[in-house]
Amino acid sequence: MIKRSLILTIVMVLALASLQVTPAFASVDAAASQASTAMTFDVLVGYENSNKGVDVMAYFPDTVTIHKGDTIHWIQNSNEIHTVTFLAGADLVNFPLIVPAVAGAPAVLMFNPADVFPASPADGMYDGTTFANSGLMGMEEGQVKEFSLTFTQEGEFDYVCLIHGAMMSGKIVVVGDDESIKSPNQVAAQGNKQIAKQLAMVSMVYKDANAMSQEPVDNMDGSMTYYVMLGYAEGQIMLMDFFPQQLVVSPGDTIVWWFPPDNETPHTVTFLNGADAPPLTELYESGGQFYILINNDFLFPSNLGEPLTREGVYSSGLMNPLPPPAPEYTLVIGDIVGLVRYECMLHDESGMVGTITVVP
Repeated sequence: MIKRSLILTIVMVLALASLQVTPAFASVDAAASQASTAMTFDVLVGYENSNKGVDVMAYFPDTVTIHKGDTIHWIQNSNEIHTVTFLAGADLVNFPLIVPAVAGAPAVLMFNPADVFPASPADGMYDGTTFANSGLMGMEEGQVKEFSLTFTQEGEFDYVCLIHGAMMSGKIVVVGDDESIKSPNQVAAQGNKQIAKQLAMVSMVYKDANAMSQEPVDNMDGSMTYYVMLGYAEGQIMLMDFFPQQLVVSPGDTIVWWFPPDNETPHTVTFLNGADAPPLTELYESGGQFYILINNDFLFPSNLGEPLTREGVYSSGLMNPLPPPAPEYTLVIGDIVGLVRYECMLHDESGMVGTITVVP
């Protein structure tokens, strides 16, 4: 959901200090195994096809059965950020991702420290009774790429992504040594099968998204108003795309970007006009405590209400679709011609880029 996070050295240090990382893709070929030797099972965190703007908010596989003493090794698998979080009875609503910034900070909002910083039991040994969190997993510098826990008690242990909520949840089932379980290779194959099942639905989801697109309307002054939908969500599949992705307009026309129902992912509509994108976050220290602030330049609109030109940055700011009514962003095309590129600054690496061709 969020990129360009400058969660720098402090996050890396905290992550490395608290995580037990094991090599990916441990190989055990037995069809069924008893836990005479502890094993490591890989679980992929999310899935992405940035060429098609597709993100799947799931763990692969979402349920894994292991023996006591075995280890689960989660591997970040998309540009979209996630967490692996065992709430241990706590309520998910107590962990909002965005909270008011700490007093005195040069920003109005920040990431919830409980969400984005790692929290892991000593040596990664987990009995299911305490809060455990990977911290913010992502592909940006300083974000966590891997997270491991070794399970020391039998039982069923549910976990969730604090970014995407209950729609992205998983379960670890720890059974006695006398019960047969799948090998790590079989578990990996199960995850790949679940990915394939999700991908088989993508074309239908795109069809549904395109069916929601709004037709342009004629205005009384002879101009046109065009409507662009901001992403689309169906089940665990999120389309990081603009609908339509390409527009042909004229000076004086209006474009309205809007959120479809059931899409809970924030976006921006940003015309950089050759400028560098502002950083999403900055690290802030107060009283020995570190906080990850959300840059005000990223949060708030720029050139709001001004016709689009090729000079300066035009941005909606951070558009959060919840709570309703979802916001819209309206822009009038100025006296320009040619191709203009824009993006969602949160999801451009996931393929959320649009173009406008302005013709006389």
